[in-house]
Amino acid sequence: MIKFFRNIRRKLLAENRFNKYLLYAIGEIILVVIGILIALQINDWNQNKKDQKLEQQYYCRLLEDVNQDFTNYKNYVALLNEKIDANNTLIQRLLDDSMPLDSIAPLVLKSIKYSIRSTSATTDAFDDIKSSGNLNIIKDLSIKNKLASYYKTLANTSTVIESSGKATTDKRFFESKDLISSGWIKLIEDFNTIDTTKVKYESLKSKINFNNEIRKNMLNDALFYLAITSRHRQLLTRLEKEIVAMIKVLNSKCKNSND
Repeated sequence: MIKFFRNIRRKLLAENRFNKYLLYAIGEIILVVIGILIALQINDWNQNKKDQKLEQQYYCRLLEDVNQDFTNYKNYVALLNEKIDANNTLIQRLLDDSMPLDSIAPLVLKSIKYSIRSTSATTDAFDDIKSSGNLNIIKDLSIKNKLASYYKTLANTSTVIESSGKATTDKRFFESKDLISSGWIKLIEDFNTIDTTKVKYESLKSKINFNNEIRKNMLNDALFYLAITSRHRQLLTRLEKEIVAMIKVLNSKCKNSND
């Protein structure tokens, strides 16, 4: 094809038909420009197709993460319900002066277990989108805003829960004035960590003085645990609407990518 056009140019020049040669040269340039524009258009079209495919893949990956958040949410709410139940039983037994320490101590651990458990969102896909510089791949501005709001809400909730959860463990582990009389010996015994070849266990148990003051202090602590755990459950319950709404949006986008 190039040889064909070259021969035409030579023929026109040989016949001294410069005006026609000039028009022909301009036409050839226009054809080349058109060819370049078509090539660029095709390239843009191919790139847009790749971007659209990647965008749909991100929607599905984001959906997987949010579904994991929902699973974590349900598991954590179930844990909080167990803790609340243990707290109520603990309070009831502390109110009964006939209940011995051995029947009370194990409930303390159940009341505060996993108090500083993380409630952070699963951000694997979102972190990948940001770190790879592909945030512009998500064309839907409303979804970008919803994702930003979603992750901010979960992060704020997580901060509150972790902070108050730490207050719970601090109260039990660092603020208790009498660990001997408030049940820790029983817990250690259950964990089988006392070496009776080195520790005179009966002598240690004789130091227990589970009096009314200790019982009252433990009752106050139990009420504190119950209040904190109930607050955690309330905060998480508010998250359910956010998570379900995000799943609905991403599920619609992910389904469209599979059609």
